[in-house]
Amino acid sequence: MGHTYYRRSLSLFPRASLAVFALCLLQACSSVPELTPAASLGEVLKTLAEENKICSVAVAVVRAGKLEQTETASGCSAGSPVTTDSIFQAASLSKPVFAYAVLKLAEQGKIDLDARVMKYLPQGYSHRPYPFLASPAGEASPVTDPRLSDVTVRMLLNHTSGLPNWTEGPLQFDFAPGSRWQYSGEGYVLLQRAAETVTQMRLDALMDRYALQPLSMRDSSYLWRADFEGRFQRGANGQGETLTFSEPIAPATLYTSATDYGRFVAGVISDKKLVKATLASAVPVDAGLRLSWGLGWGIEQTETDTLIFQWGNNPGYRAFAIASTNTGDGLVILTNSEDGMALAEPITKIVLPGEHRVFRFQLLQEGVAGVLCGTLGVCP
Repeated sequence: MGHTYYRRSLSLFPRASLAVFALCLLQACSSVPELTPAASLGEVLKTLAEENKICSVAVAVVRAGKLEQTETASGCSAGSPVTTDSIFQAASLSKPVFAYAVLKLAEQGKIDLDARVMKYLPQGYSHRPYPFLASPAGEASPVTDPRLSDVTVRMLLNHTSGLPNWTEGPLQFDFAPGSRWQYSGEGYVLLQRAAETVTQMRLDALMDRYALQPLSMRDSSYLWRADFEGRFQRGANGQGETLTFSEPIAPATLYTSATDYGRFVAGVISDKKLVKATLASAVPVDAGLRLSWGLGWGIEQTETDTLIFQWGNNPGYRAFAIASTNTGDGLVILTNSEDGMALAEPITKIVLPGEHRVFRFQLLQEGVAGVLCGTLGVCP
């Protein structure tokens, strides 16, 4: 759902000394492990899960736009057994699925991507801080900033609305809508309210109709279901509790299995019209890494390929999805560990060989590496 970088303790060090320390630390800690080429994906996954003490991980692989396989592994003895239909919190992998539904509404003429979003909210928009929390973090209040009237549906989908990721107080803009990119969960909540108004459906029902059912995602929901009990992989966040949600929230509350999300990735990457629309709306994110953002997905440009990606970060969970628009190959990784992103790069290199600069993106850096990347620009 969000990223917090803890910089206060680093201010005690001179910047030059910190830079040297950073380089040494990153060289020691950020290398991708060498894997035996002959090992199967399942064997590699098991090794990585044990090395990183990931209790539950599931990986779905897509080849040529079709779901090919799902592999699972456990790196510890605690918790529920992990299977191909185990349920995880998908965190921000919720966003591309919601974006898919919005694009389907646009195809049907129910939403105009270039319309001002407030066209669909004639009664105004009330913001509640951290709406995904089981206990509200504050009272809802009307958003009165006049810049709200400049925000389009397209801006919300590609994170150029000017809204923050999340905010504790009243919702305010960080910059003029449409002027640049900034990752925003708040923007997706605003778009959710518009979509709910257009369809006269709550998010969970809306998503069932326009995304989950059409893609045969039978083990997925933006709201907890009783049949998830027994298959649900509880997040390992060191606090002994898993975040629960009081209502369906578009950018954060998807429950899903790797197999189901693999079906989603396959459905997206094989929909050429959808992919074309996503890429056509790309805005710059990180020129040095050749990253941009389209309609619901990040975009990585390599020398030979264009890929779409998204990561997920909820307390106790890490997730990652990526797919090639050229070959139709891709994968999704779901884990119930805050160390789960350590598996993303090595597994991606097996399914999609080659260098992927997305793993040097600041928002994917965590822990000390995240602090150093955000503070000094020293990213692995």
